[in-house]
Amino acid sequence: MKNEILSDTSRRLAVIDTSFPWKQSGFRYWENIQIFRQRPDTLFFATKLYHDEFPVKVYDFQSFNSIAKKEGITDIYCVFLNLVLSLLGKCYLSDGTYMPGSNPGFNISTFLKENNINIHTTLYPGGGLDPSTSDEFLHIVAQNCKTVFTNINEVLNGIPNSIYNPVVINTDFYSYAPKSKLKPIQLTFSAHRAERKGFPLLAQTFNQLDDHFHLHIIGDWQNDLHLLTNKNYTYYGLLNPERIKILYEQSHVFIYCGTQDQFALDGFPTTAAVDAMATGCVLVSTNPRNDRFLLESGVDYLEVEADVNSIISTLFWIKENFQQAMEIGKNGATKVKNNFDSKVIVKSKLSHIFETKNNN
Repeated sequence: MKNEILSDTSRRLAVIDTSFPWKQSGFRYWENIQIFRQRPDTLFFATKLYHDEFPVKVYDFQSFNSIAKKEGITDIYCVFLNLVLSLLGKCYLSDGTYMPGSNPGFNISTFLKENNINIHTTLYPGGGLDPSTSDEFLHIVAQNCKTVFTNINEVLNGIPNSIYNPVVINTDFYSYAPKSKLKPIQLTFSAHRAERKGFPLLAQTFNQLDDHFHLHIIGDWQNDLHLLTNKNYTYYGLLNPERIKILYEQSHVFIYCGTQDQFALDGFPTTAAVDAMATGCVLVSTNPRNDRFLLESGVDYLEVEADVNSIISTLFWIKENFQQAMEIGKNGATKVKNNFDSKVIVKSKLSHIFETKNNN
């Protein structure tokens, strides 16, 4: 059946991103791929042009006003709190509080008002949204954005009409791969370096494991490897998605020991964790958000405390109950496929975006 909302030719969308097109931006890259596929007249802009492949030209943000005017843009979409506040020209509160990572030079608020252009955004953890973020910044977004999507309670509570969507995953790319029973059990940790990622706890835990386990480490952790006295690990540094996918497919467990630091409280599960889950990895993870939106502990993943003994006992349970653990991984992959699929989520987002104007 033809989707009348998405076929509305009187509306035209522009996506504004920061470094783009950049595959390592993860969910943003896959989301924008889907936006193009489902709404091919969309224009894409980057405040910093990157060089990864993308199916259509990406324009420099400096040309936004002239191109948007010429091409009849009616709506724009962006991700992260600091970017949407930059576009709105609201980088500071009245008391001088600055939104970290925002840039007054990206202010296009006057142009948006003069041309009656709606702005829509997704607010995920990071991008200026951290434990100390003032609610006033959320109120500014609520007052100026037609649609707000999120995956966390702070935004859902702070912006009552915000819409819950899990983080998007390319489940066609990261797809289920049955796990062979290999020895040792293959553990994978993947994250960009930050205190909240819990690498010291991971190292402390891994140092107490025997040679039944091998750890794969992805990310910029070269200055932290000295914490590992157990040498049954392989360090890769930063990898592109194609190599990460192969590693996930060969892994049994994705491990995450994250907590909260002064800068951020990550979403749950992290994007990397969901990517790995999509391939059938058993997620062994802390849940500092106490997030119960979609995943059920013991069914879709194994929740642990930020404690060495808790993590070790769970890993040994996996070793002793391997097939049962792999079934949990398979359940997790199914849950991800059914709830985090970029095609489905983008279709929902576009539906909300293009319904908005008709409802006002």
